[in-house]
Amino acid sequence: MSRKYELMITLLGDAFLLTTAFLVSWKASAIEDPVIGPRALLGGLLLLIYWLALFQSANLYLTRSRIQLMNELLRMFQLIVVGLVVFIAAALVMNIDFIRVRGFIPAYTIAMSSLLIWRFFWRGLVGEYIRPKRQKVVIFHNGDITRDPGEFDIVQRISLKDYRHAPRKILKNNDIDGILIDSNGIHTEEVLKVISSFAETHYEIYVSPKLYPVIYNYSLFQRIDTSPFLKVIFHPLSRWDRFLKRVIDIFISVAALLVLSPLLSVLAIFIKLDTPGPVFHKQDRTGLRGKRFTLVKFRSMVSDAEKHTGPVWAEKNDKRITRVGSIMRPFRLDELPQIVNVLRGEMSFVGPRPERPAFVEHFRKEIPFYGLRLTVHPGITGWAQVRHTYDQSFDDVKKKLQFDLEYIHNMSLQLDLKIFLKTVLTVIKKEGAH
Repeated sequence: MSRKYELMITLLGDAFLLTTAFLVSWKASAIEDPVIGPRALLGGLLLLIYWLALFQSANLYLTRSRIQLMNELLRMFQLIVVGLVVFIAAALVMNIDFIRVRGFIPAYTIAMSSLLIWRFFWRGLVGEYIRPKRQKVVIFHNGDITRDPGEFDIVQRISLKDYRHAPRKILKNNDIDGILIDSNGIHTEEVLKVISSFAETHYEIYVSPKLYPVIYNYSLFQRIDTSPFLKVIFHPLSRWDRFLKRVIDIFISVAALLVLSPLLSVLAIFIKLDTPGPVFHKQDRTGLRGKRFTLVKFRSMVSDAEKHTGPVWAEKNDKRITRVGSIMRPFRLDELPQIVNVLRGEMSFVGPRPERPAFVEHFRKEIPFYGLRLTVHPGITGWAQVRHTYDQSFDDVKKKLQFDLEYIHNMSLQLDLKIFLKTVLTVIKKEGAH
């Protein structure tokens, strides 16, 4: 059984029992409202979201191979006890009346125990009788290959020296789940280039423990119980955290568009009156996993500013900047239309700044691990933006890459909040703007 289906069944089983526990408790109590009435359905939905969020926050949706059954059951029991106390206390404070009805709390508490029984049998069954699906991988090597790769089926062996021609062939093979890199620590440059090449794809990357000293500065690692290899992780956000980050992005972008619509309208009028040309400036940018999208900004330069030069960086006191642009750029007002890119899912509010495809292709060749920036959504602001100035040289790009990698390796919602607040201070002080 694949990990995807294992976790899907676990999640659906929890959701079914949580919903059933609520509806059975509602029916068993002295509540007069019908079980299929709007109050019962809304209460059940909110509690379902509440419990699933708690379970996810406690890492109760890891694959069976990564957990010890009794430890998980104990953690779930503790979480249910604490969750019930918080739920009942909050309901009493908010004066939710059905909590006070005779019979609901005892019935709900007893019904929640069914989750522990379900987890015991299901997780036990998976651990004892259902073997996880073996992953098909391609192995890159430069010497002796580990005899027992564990849970992996090696489809193809490729020398590290031939990595340049390998990715294109592998990407066409939909049966491949990931790559292994088995090296004796020699030819580190080839190892870094292979990892960088595959970092932008959806394939899993595993490396020999001997390579830990080579790449520990560039990524995080996860030990695999059934294999001697280490899984390479480029950012620590779980799927739940990524989901929350996306929900926050949508909520803030919608609210910002509503609140800022008068300001956006005024800026659009001023831009149109100031110089000939369109209000918005649109550029192709490279986003998550190398996917291109159209970035939208208020035009702060004369129309066709790069007609004769091609893609170039803006300079201090750049003569191409318009009068309105000279007002907008210090306060980053020209970036506001990118809120639409956030709403579309092409960007996030916080992340590495998206670059133009021409620059990305050049930097990929010249800077090791530049492609790691493409493992997360680009952002309107980022750690590099609050720690450094606008790009004016190749050295600036390399310095910013270090800040981007530092952000990616330490991603969290708390860090996003910190960067957002620092961005506000940076804008107020007009730091790094031109």
